[in-house]
Amino acid sequence: MAQFRKVYTLQGFDREAVPRWQMVPMTESRYIVLRGGAGLAVTSADPAIATVTEIARRDLPIGSFNEAFQASDRFFRLDAVAWGITRIQAKTAAGVIDVELEVDTKNLKTVRVAFNFVRDNAGHHTSQVPASAAQWVVDLNRFIFKVQANVEILSHTARWVDVAQNLGDVVRFSAHLPTVAAAQHEWDVVVARGDPTADLNVFLVWEYEQDETPYVDNAGGGTSGTNTLLEDRLQGYRHRNLGHELGHALGLDDHYEASHKHDLMYGYEDGGTNLPKAHANAINP
Repeated sequence: MAQFRKVYTLQGFDREAVPRWQMVPMTESRYIVLRGGAGLAVTSADPAIATVTEIARRDLPIGSFNEAFQASDRFFRLDAVAWGITRIQAKTAAGVIDVELEVDTKNLKTVRVAFNFVRDNAGHHTSQVPASAAQWVVDLNRFIFKVQANVEILSHTARWVDVAQNLGDVVRFSAHLPTVAAAQHEWDVVVARGDPTADLNVFLVWEYEQDETPYVDNAGGGTSGTNTLLEDRLQGYRHRNLGHELGHALGLDDHYEASHKHDLMYGYEDGGTNLPKAHANAINP
């Protein structure tokens, strides 16, 4: 049986969906491989939603290929025509469908994020600086949201915000912990400094915890509603962990399946940046 495969890494392809699934932005093309499909006729079930065009390998745009190609591989360009869902079908000469690929065309969704760099009145402050936010946004779009779900993260603002109290060595979310004094719950004080005109607010802090052991580093960040706190130590792989928290803000939950640790929403910090079909559709229906 023939098989549709992705050409490039992280461009909105889900090989575990049945049938396999490809996201196509309304203003961009996507490319797929048909392996083992010699002699099959490849058409779109609804060309009013998306079209399919066979191309030569040499016509593929330069990019990070997912794998080594085989000599018999056939290459196709997918283009969105209108918002919706259709299927690319590979049929035999008798008109029997050998294999299908579901294609989901998506309109652009924009999300305005305010990046708030926190400092308190006792000298505690994030080591990050507002100028860094521009590259974070580039990476969030290039590796996660824009390329996989046609959700574009926009930097609504990047600024220092001052909190008029001593937040201490650790900024805490502790309202859910009955043994912790109410004054230790600093989340509300920090997020009150957010930008109400943004869709989401991210607060960069020096250290963050949300359990009963604030000096044991068990959390790198947290999200509640449209607010995210992210601590400094995550700077080495910022876009993945920031993207994970923004995934929560956009309605996605953690999972802990080790076989899917390449997913953005894998709940441990060594996860990947993949958005499967269900997650892409949840954040951009």
